[in-house]
Amino acid sequence: MTTNTISPSYEDPTVVAVDPLSTSSKRQQRIDKAMVYFSSFMFLVQIILAAVFSGIELHYGVDYRYQCPMESMIPIFLIVHGATKFVWVAMSILAFINARIIYGMMNKAFARHFVLPRNVWVFSNKSHVQSTDAANTSTYCQNTLYSAAFGLIISTYIVFGIVAVLTIKRRIVGKKIKEKLPSNPDGNHNKT
Repeated sequence: MTTNTISPSYEDPTVVAVDPLSTSSKRQQRIDKAMVYFSSFMFLVQIILAAVFSGIELHYGVDYRYQCPMESMIPIFLIVHGATKFVWVAMSILAFINARIIYGMMNKAFARHFVLPRNVWVFSNKSHVQSTDAANTSTYCQNTLYSAAFGLIISTYIVFGIVAVLTIKRRIVGKKIKEKLPSNPDGNHNKT
C-alpha cells in the first residue's frame, strides 16, 4: 500500500500528515481480498470439484428420475442439488465478487429445505431398499441411482471435512507465520 504524505505539517515540523485520499478504503480491501481468494488455486479446485459433482448429480437425477418409486425425492434431490451447484459454478465464474454472497444465500436456502430430508430419504431406506423387483414400489429403487445418491452424500461430507481441516490448518499456519515476521514501525510485516 502506498500513501502520499504531506510533510512536515506547518504547526509541528516533526509530525507527518497522511493524505486521507491515499489510504485504502475498507471496500477496496474487501475487493483486494476477494481478488486474492477468487484467483487462488484453492478456488479453482473448488470450481472444478463443484462442476464435476454437479454433472454427476444431474446425470443420475435426470437419467433415473422415475426409477426410485420407493423414495421419489432421491432423484429430485440429485437434480436440485446438482443444479444449485451448477448455478454456483456459473455465478462464481461470471460474477466472482458477488458470488460469495449469493452462494451463501443459496446454501442457506438449500440447507434449510434439503440437507436433513436428503439424509432421511437416502439413509432411512438403506436397510430395505431393493433393485430387483420393480413391481414392489414400496422398496424398489434403481441400484445405480440409489448408490449414486448414497455415495454423493458421503463424498460431500468427506470433501467438506477435508476442506474445513485444510482451511483451519492454513489459517493457523498463516497466523503463526505472520506472528514470526518482524514488523515495520508502521505495522506492516516485512515480506523478505
